[in-house]
Amino acid sequence: MNVLRVALVSLHTSPLAVPGTGDAGGLNVYVVALAEALTDLGAEVELLTRRTDDEAPAVSQTPGGVTVRFLPAGPPHPVPKEELPPIVGRFQSELSELPRYDVLHSHYWLSGLAALPVATMQHAVHIQSLHTVGALKNVERAPDALAEPEARLNAERLLVTRSAATIASTEVERAAIVREYAARPDRVHVIAPGVDTALFHPDARRAASAGKGTSEPFLLCLGRIQPLKGYDLAIRTLAAIAPALRPRLVIAGTATPGAEVYLEELRVLSLQLGVAHCVDFVGAQTREQAAELLRRATLLLLPSHSETFGLVALEAAASGTPVVSTRTSGMAVSVSDGLSGVLLDSRDPVVWASAVNRLLLNPAELARLSTTAARYGARHRWRSTAEATLALYRKAASV
Repeated sequence: MNVLRVALVSLHTSPLAVPGTGDAGGLNVYVVALAEALTDLGAEVELLTRRTDDEAPAVSQTPGGVTVRFLPAGPPHPVPKEELPPIVGRFQSELSELPRYDVLHSHYWLSGLAALPVATMQHAVHIQSLHTVGALKNVERAPDALAEPEARLNAERLLVTRSAATIASTEVERAAIVREYAARPDRVHVIAPGVDTALFHPDARRAASAGKGTSEPFLLCLGRIQPLKGYDLAIRTLAAIAPALRPRLVIAGTATPGAEVYLEELRVLSLQLGVAHCVDFVGAQTREQAAELLRRATLLLLPSHSETFGLVALEAAASGTPVVSTRTSGMAVSVSDGLSGVLLDSRDPVVWASAVNRLLLNPAELARLSTTAARYGARHRWRSTAEATLALYRKAASV
């Protein structure tokens, strides 16, 4: 069987960026994990992204040894996503100068705009992963959030109709792509993400000594700080818990570009509600630090207004940490209600506080949920994701 030469394209954010900083999040985790798993299966894989530091090497590697190429396009410094569309053409030009790949797999719509024309010119296969569907975000966006621009919606429509295939993480995402963008159903495939169970796993010592109830409880919010993530609801939830029962809340991440005001609003809100002494803003975490936080946390709170797929929810589950989450389109899949966590239909802080209290006051139920969450998370492996993805590549490339 021929070895496929594959490029995973991530124009707007470096695969090597620390999740929770800038625009780095679940997509960054996804492309690195997929690239390394595809390599383990025998594919020849490279990651392509935009160069944002002219003093850094033009070529680097992921922790697992996959090549990362930084292509010069636009200014050699980070640029907000909203300002990247004019740079797409320059990235496309640099991409076209590289030796031909059998498959160009684009992650996010900006990557697709650059890679699809190159794939067409070189008679290569183009696969698209949107990661977030603009039309779906507009339906589920935060009350004061700006709608995704028409240019993005039109671009996503073009990409899913002209690519050889589109990969969705859930059936809900697939249905939205078919419904909103008139994509051919037979060209939109659901392939669920995985989790690195070597990194994300329960604390064996605590599991042997009656679970998470043996240490001081704390709630965790982990990821980029932006209105979409709804961390204000987490702070209001904390305030709705009686002072005698109130745990700490750790918020780990930095503000995405343009969301610095929201971060300050969270600090002010915690002061106004009298819980600032219980809220710790600890900044972005390395993958190892995030794994340790998830192992130690009592509960992970995911109050997002919209998520295509909650990758951090799987990582929490694999760590034996139950999740309390909104029942958004993506979270309803990545969180198994009653097995890996609790899904709530309300954004009322009192409802959230009640759900948190119920678990904090019932160690046996918390321990049960922690055990079943770990089993649920361990079932999701990146190798399975890579096997399904590679099979799709081969089918599209007919090799």
